[in-house]
Amino acid sequence: MDLGIKGRVAIVTGGGRGIGRETAREFLQAGVNVMTCSRTKDEVENTCAELAKLTGGKIKCIVADTTKPADIQRLVDETVKAFGTVDILVNNAGTMYSGRFEEMTDEGLQKQLDTKLFGFLRAIRIVAPIMREKKWGRIVSMIGGAGKEPDPYMFGSAITNSALLNMTKSLSTEFGPDNVLVNAVCPGWVGTALWRQHAKGLQKELGVDNEDEARRLATKKNALGRFGKPEELANAIAFLCSERASYITGVSLNLDGGRLKGLW
Repeated sequence: MDLGIKGRVAIVTGGGRGIGRETAREFLQAGVNVMTCSRTKDEVENTCAELAKLTGGKIKCIVADTTKPADIQRLVDETVKAFGTVDILVNNAGTMYSGRFEEMTDEGLQKQLDTKLFGFLRAIRIVAPIMREKKWGRIVSMIGGAGKEPDPYMFGSAITNSALLNMTKSLSTEFGPDNVLVNAVCPGWVGTALWRQHAKGLQKELGVDNEDEARRLATKKNALGRFGKPEELANAIAFLCSERASYITGVSLNLDGGRLKGLW
């Protein structure tokens, strides 16, 4: 399917690996010019080179920490310098704060808020005027199902994700008259490095002593009985940023294999 976004310019944060990398690849294959970033220099530069060779597309990258306002501003400035504008923002750089209430610390929650809530908000604040002025834009944020369906094990993430869902819906209404569409993706368990970072905590939560058993029990909670793949999420993100999704805004799309049981 032709996504209708050839020649557009996208920023994908957290693009060195996983979902961010696959999203950048999808955009490049659709003819989109891509700027991506990561806190890890070698990782993002290697990914950038690999994707340029694989797709023949135009991709640039910088080292940036999206918890720092100056780094976000520099990311946008470098994108405009390289490609002239910003049409698409994918807020993907983030973290997951797992654990129950008694394990949550002020420092851990603050890191979650700085990375996702304030990081996403600040990026939107900078790119929105560019998009609104030309009456075209796409903003997609990676949020998470715990914002919709509270889970004691995901207490810290749920606090942040609920706020981001509210932000998504509110901004979709505010930016709608200017044809800037604001949506969210709520992933379930996906086979990425982030999952592996939290595997031991999930083992403890589920009362098992190895990662394979934790994975097996986790997948039993969704209808498809398996983990998602980064490219499956990237497909949906690219669609939401395309002309094929021109009448979709304010949506938080569950990409979790049927894990969430709520009606929205």
